[in-house]
Amino acid sequence: MRCFVTGATGQLGSALVRELAAARHSVTALVLPGDPWAEPAFDGLDVRQVSGDLRDPASFPAEAFDWVFHLAANQSFRQRDHQLQWAVNVEGVANLLSWLAAHPPARLIHVSSLAAVGLADRLETPMDEMTPFNAEEHGLLYAMSKQAGERLVLDAASRGLPAVVANPGTVLGPWDRSGHAWRMLRPLVRGRVRAVPPGGNSLVDARDAARGLLAMATGARPGQRYLLTGHNLTYRHLAKRVGGIAGNSGPIVTLPRWLLTVLSVTVEPLADLGGITPPIARDEAVTGMSYLYFNASKAHRELGFRARPLDDTLHDALEWYAAAGFR
Repeated sequence: MRCFVTGATGQLGSALVRELAAARHSVTALVLPGDPWAEPAFDGLDVRQVSGDLRDPASFPAEAFDWVFHLAANQSFRQRDHQLQWAVNVEGVANLLSWLAAHPPARLIHVSSLAAVGLADRLETPMDEMTPFNAEEHGLLYAMSKQAGERLVLDAASRGLPAVVANPGTVLGPWDRSGHAWRMLRPLVRGRVRAVPPGGNSLVDARDAARGLLAMATGARPGQRYLLTGHNLTYRHLAKRVGGIAGNSGPIVTLPRWLLTVLSVTVEPLADLGGITPPIARDEAVTGMSYLYFNASKAHRELGFRARPLDDTLHDALEWYAAAGFR
């Protein structure tokens, strides 16, 4: 198949491009001008690169593809990035859909986020594809941008576009060149005293999520959402697992909710005034107090999706970070 991939140089995009190349599909990647990750992401792979930007509709290629995988997104949790984030995660999706109206694909696989599904304040039945979106109540700008973007895709699907939406878990594993997941793992690997938030998360290996996306290209029902999630666990449990692999046996301290509440409204504004990167953004503090637990049974049943053992993912991730020079 002729495949078009946005966000191909990111962690999940790198895994997907490798899966597509291994299956002998033709791959064209939309790459931001001057993207420093392009060379390592495509090393040894036969990938055609097209320089472009989701915010510039004229930069899309004037041709049609069989499968279009849309992964590109702005993943910042900082409030000050909201304007750029909306331009990429919502207006960029609208531009993509306009391009596809003129160049219809056989299938669009739109990669959204668990943030677009919902949050839970306490341990309860894991959320699924039908969980009502509630992140607006918490003012989570990233979540709202991702939910708005996937709504555009699902609306287009209701009008006949052969589109499906994927909601992957928090992605771990190799190729995290942005250090997005490393921000969560580093204190668990390096910290003498490991401080963790009181909530929990749903983790998935980048390689398993990529295989899920490939399965969605052929096995998903148009107009449907699929959660590609793996392991639900608390941050405290994650700290124990990471510490066991990294050899860090330091004490684990669970931060109280009141402290995270204070941090959520003080740290980021102060950091912005000082022109520095905050150690924790407001959205991160809010989600850290929540349980992002999800049920992937729909993807298991309809796509044959499975997640490998978490320790395998963590071991490979830490090996990759060490080789890549992350400290």
